[in-house]
This record gives sequence, structure tokens and C-alpha cells, in this order.
Amino acid sequence: MKKIDSRFRHLPEEDALEAMEHFKKLEAGPAALNAYLKEDYYSGNKKIREDFVKQDRRRFLDLVAKSGISAGLLRGSALLGGLLANRHVMAQDTTNKRVVFCYLNSGAASGAWMPSSASQMNQITRAYGSDGYAVSDICHFRQVDVITAGHQTALNSLGVTDYNSPTMDKRIASVLGSSTPRSSIYLGAKATTNGTLCSNIGPCQDNPTQALASIFSGNTGGGGGGTTPDTTYALSYDAQLRALDSIKSKLSTQEYARYQEHIDSLKKIKTNLTNQNSSSSTPSTTNCGSSITPSMANMQATGKSQADIVVAALACGITKVATLQLGNHQGDWLGHNTSWSQDAHQACHGAPNSSAFIEMWRYLNDVPAYLIDKLRKTSGPDGQPLINSTVFVQVTCMGNGMDHTSGNGPFIVATQMPGFARGYSARQGGNVYDLNGAIPKGMGLSGITLGSNTLGLV
Repeated sequence: MKKIDSRFRHLPEEDALEAMEHFKKLEAGPAALNAYLKEDYYSGNKKIREDFVKQDRRRFLDLVAKSGISAGLLRGSALLGGLLANRHVMAQDTTNKRVVFCYLNSGAASGAWMPSSASQMNQITRAYGSDGYAVSDICHFRQVDVITAGHQTALNSLGVTDYNSPTMDKRIASVLGSSTPRSSIYLGAKATTNGTLCSNIGPCQDNPTQALASIFSGNTGGGGGGTTPDTTYALSYDAQLRALDSIKSKLSTQEYARYQEHIDSLKKIKTNLTNQNSSSSTPSTTNCGSSITPSMANMQATGKSQADIVVAALACGITKVATLQLGNHQGDWLGHNTSWSQDAHQACHGAPNSSAFIEMWRYLNDVPAYLIDKLRKTSGPDGQPLINSTVFVQVTCMGNGMDHTSGNGPFIVATQMPGFARGYSARQGGNVYDLNGAIPKGMGLSGITLGSNTLGLV
């Protein structure tokens, strides 16, 4: 019998041996760790994923054959594909699971992020508490080591250190994305302007108008820019309505009523984006609650528009895996109605103290808190709030962006999905591999493994 290292004797024998193997790879250096991650993805768990995908796809195709909806119409309509995916999900509880990863660049100022209780948020985390969206009661706040200090480390946030290994969202999409029109979506706000991205599912779409056109029509989207509003999304959306109307006789009353709710939600997004792209000099107010300059949306408004699209795509069955990237590791975004008028990067380095950094990241954290609230308030295909079948994961690439250290990186997991711990919690310790690895474990995706500790999340 293999001798158990003293560091892991508190664990069950099987878990202790797995932890010892993981740390052996970790201590061998980055090159060995990368080889380990690739081996884990491409060989050790490949058969488990392939079997899941084959079984899930077979059940889905059987459902399509029995629906009476033509394959041509299904291919031409993301909304119809989403409807059938929803019907499939309701029949197969094991696939009624979703995940949203939300990246925020550059961590948080030391001592200003971790809450002291569910009712007592810190300076940066106010948006999650009673002063904001009041979602802290379902949030697990974690400060973990992101392993690698410095810039160009955005991929660390999703569990890898290079582009050759798949990030956690891509690994999960390879299992859950087999029966949805899109295996995953990747949206951003000032994400693609400078430096590396946090995910390699790519490409990342920074423009909400083009994202709406692409995701809900199957088109790549176009237009944008200049002074003429982009109406691509409006034209494709109207085509979706006509397609849906053509098959309404094949839907159950409950399905059609639920889908009408999704249509109403999309109409609201469409109206908001029309306002955002208006050439009028008068600022318009969207449901994000922010005044914006029509020629250039502010960071919160763009992020919340993308959050609206993510939630609608999940609710409509377009995808089960979404990534929203807010900013990039260089932090070249501006606040609005903030005392600090320079970009976020300068808030890290150019300010005389941490007050500007705290203000700008409090501003940015309003977007993920808004997204969690939307998941609580929006029904999924089973008629229950999406948060019951969706795990939200907030990630970052640094501990403290002022000194670029790797320790105490701020992460959040929020969900009411069975398999995860319930309620509020806050703790420090572990690393980014542990946190990312806890997500597929809590979702019951046994073919995806990473890390040696679930950090009390599962």
C-alpha cells in the first residue's frame, strides 16, 4: 500500500492518493503541470465524455424525429433548436445543468473584498448585499491562489496556463454542449481590446448588438460602427418569430407560453440595444439603469446588456455554457459617474492609494451581481428559476492588481443547483485549480477532474 503523505491524511484514502498525484505534478513545475492537464483532458477522461455525448445526442435526435419539425427548419432557427433542447432537458434531468463563468480583471484591493457575513459586505462587494441586488445569501466568496503572478495570466482564472490546454468552460462545453444549437457562447465588455483573453472557447464578442444577431439567428452578425444603427439583429429576430409561429401547432400549451416569455424578454433586449445604438445626442436609459453615451456605451451598460443576452440564451436553450469577460488584464476600461476619471489600469498604478482601485472594482462588480440576480428572476425550461439549474462562477487572474501578486484572488460561486453547498459562505485558501475543479464535480460531470480540494463548495 502506498504511504499517505502527512498533508493528506485527513482525507479518505482514494482522495489522498489523488491529491498526492496532483501535487506531485504541481511541484514538478509548469511544463509538467501542462502535460498533466492535457493528458487528463485528452486521454484519461475522453471515453466518459464521449459516452455522455453519444447518449445525449442519440436521445436528442430521437426527440427531433418525433417532433414533426423538419430538419431544415431546425437548422435555420436557433430558437427552434433551443425549444427542442429545452424539451429534451425536461425529459433528462441529468442534462438540465448550465454554467456561467464571469471574468473580472486584476483581482481586488487587499482587505476590501471579502465580506464578514451575508449581511455585511465589504467595500468592493456591496453590489451583492442589501445595498445592491441582495444575492449574497446564495454566494460562496473564496480567496484563492491563482498560481502565477503578473500580467498575461488571464487563462489561469479558468484553470490553465497556456492556450494549448482547454479552459474549464471549454471542457464543460465538450460534455454539455452536444444537444444545444451552440455548445458555448463567449461575450465581453472591453475584453478584446488589449492582451490575452481568459478563455480559449473563442472568439469573444464585445458588441452586444452583434452578439444578439449571432446567437439568436445563427448568423455571424455584422454592421455596427459608423453612425448608422445596425439592424441585422432586428431582421434576423423577425425571421425567428415567423419560424416559431409556423410550428406553434406542434407545441404544447405550456411550451408555447414559456417560449412567449422568452420572446418578450428578447424584445426588451432588442429595444434596449436600439436605444443604445441610436444616433440621437440625448442619452437613453436602458433596463440596466445606466445613462449611456450613444456613440460609446459605458462599461456597466455593455456588461449588463451582455448579461441579459447570456441569461436569455440559457433560458431559451440556445446554450448551456456561457463566458462573460469584463475587461482584460490591462484594464483599459473607464468608469462612468465615478470619481476616478482615468482608466482602470491607472487606478491600479497611478493612484496615490487604493481608494481609486476600490472604487473602480466596486463599479465593475455591479455587473456580476446583476447577472446573479437575473438568474434568480428568470425561469429556465423546467419553469424553475435558472439559478436552480445554473452555477455562476466569478473568476479573476490576480490577487491584488496593485502589486500583481497571485495570493487571495477573489472568486465567487453562486447557485442553488443540487450538488453544491447551499447558502452563504466565505473562506480563504486553496488555489484556482481547486476552485475550477469543484465546478464539474458539483455538477456531477465525473469525467472532468482538476484540483485536490473542493473548498467547501461541494
